[in-house]
Amino acid sequence: MLDWPTVRTRANNDGEFQLHARFWNSTLKLDIGSESTRINISNGEIRSIEPWFGSLAGNLHIAAPADDWARLLEAIPKPFYQDVYPASVHHGFEIHGDTTHFCAYYPALRRFVEIMREVNNG
Repeated sequence: MLDWPTVRTRANNDGEFQLHARFWNSTLKLDIGSESTRINISNGEIRSIEPWFGSLAGNLHIAAPADDWARLLEAIPKPFYQDVYPASVHHGFEIHGDTTHFCAYYPALRRFVEIMREVNNG
């Protein structure tokens, strides 16, 4: 679905992401439909993005059907698809895990989704 190496490079070179992600140490699991992706973050830098085959939970887990992710990653998303939180309230997104990682690093997560959207739309 996404060019994950480009997402990683852009995030690690993005000033806004770097600012908001500083001090973040986490394993983020994204379920995009039936595909699971593991994102390892260390001191605010994305160290790796790879398929997730295990069943163990990360620090933060965001899951949604592939159609909902496609809507979230549109160049100009419809209302309540602009961001993960409103998509979890009004659509099929689920957010699980350590709320410390969600609350403290929400601006970084939001910027990460924006970078995913940019890469998705070329």
